[in-house]
Amino acid sequence: MGGPIPMKDLFILAEVLRPHGLRGDVVLRPLTDHLETLTSANKVYLGLSASDPVKVQNIRLHKGNPLLKLEGIDDMNAALALKGQSICLPREDLIPLDEGEYFLHDLVGLVLLDHLGNEIGPVEEIMETGGPPILTGPLPDGGEFMIPFAPGTIDEVDLENGTIRIVNLPGLLV
Repeated sequence: MGGPIPMKDLFILAEVLRPHGLRGDVVLRPLTDHLETLTSANKVYLGLSASDPVKVQNIRLHKGNPLLKLEGIDDMNAALALKGQSICLPREDLIPLDEGEYFLHDLVGLVLLDHLGNEIGPVEEIMETGGPPILTGPLPDGGEFMIPFAPGTIDEVDLENGTIRIVNLPGLLV
């Protein structure tokens, strides 16, 4: 019994794309580089505000996409109702990351610094574009920064001190 997990402690690992077959399976779009975190889950939360986990009956790969079968979702109509739903896990169920790897949600709220250590502004959002994620937030002049979270633009991530330092690239903050 520990009660519901607070929203801030749940992390989105996948999104339900569509039903698969007639028995309640759904096709997932993974939102993690560590698919084993998802495929080893015994229970998941549907959405960030879910109060109770749902038991995973089966999760497998089919043509490169994960298929998920949840307890209580037994037909195509029930599976269709899950379309667009986030599949979430609490932090303690996530596979630990290697050094130099970060959960994108841990970067939101960190302060972006230039190469000299001057504050640019807080990271307010991370945009997924199909390429490297883009850190966005307000600039002091009222504009907005858009910095690719990639090795060529990020010098250092310091979670302990709450900062991200970018490299000195002319035109990066235009």
